Amino acid sequence: MADLTPPEEVKAGAPEWVVTFGDMMSLLMCFFVLLLSFSTMESERFKVVAGYIREAFGVQVTERFTEIPAGETLIAESFNEPSAAAVAVGDMKKLAEELNLDSFVETEVEKDQIKVTLTGELGFAPGQADIGPEVYPLLDQAAKIATSWGASVTVSGHTDNTPTSTPRFPSNWELSAARAAAVVRYLREKGVPGTHLEAVAYADTRPLTENFTAEGRRRNRRVEILIKPNG
Repeated sequence: MADLTPPEEVKAGAPEWVVTFGDMMSLLMCFFVLLLSFSTMESERFKVVAGYIREAFGVQVTERFTEIPAGETLIAESFNEPSAAAVAVGDMKKLAEELNLDSFVETEVEKDQIKVTLTGELGFAPGQADIGPEVYPLLDQAAKIATSWGASVTVSGHTDNTPTSTPRFPSNWELSAARAAAVVRYLREKGVPGTHLEAVAYADTRPLTENFTAEGRRRNRRVEILIKPNG
């Protein structure tokens, strides 16, 4: 008697287990790539791991792997290594602390630039533009950074809104300009090329905060040194 059982219908596409297997292989590859990215790359270990991945996928690779320099870190090192600007700012902060001037010195990194701010009367007597010796080490450090980087330096002088009127400084414009120029001259004497230096005066036109309090006026009286790498 003939078998009247209808033939089993074959579903189109790959079997379900193939899809699951493919997902597992993708996860394994991501796992190995992650381990590889956050580890120290060595040539022999790289070849072994690459071989495991190749065998897992059943792929025959004919091209050769180039040698990987031993002991070089990859992604982890590139993310964790501080920039030259961050290192320089850290050194400047440490120096200010050693001089007990950290309350009057502000340092920050703006992209790849360094800004050092001398606030209050630090470095200058009231109404004067002669640099005090207490800030020489800080200016020496700024000059060292600028010369080692081949950087440009912009020094800007700022005052509070208290008017000044002396034969030497008829207004805050002359006072802020003279203080900026004094810092520029000092940096020039310490080896920063004159073509890399710029002095700017703002008087009381760019306050950091209000001038209603003594602390606010102290912060607004400042000299800012901006060190900018060229190129």
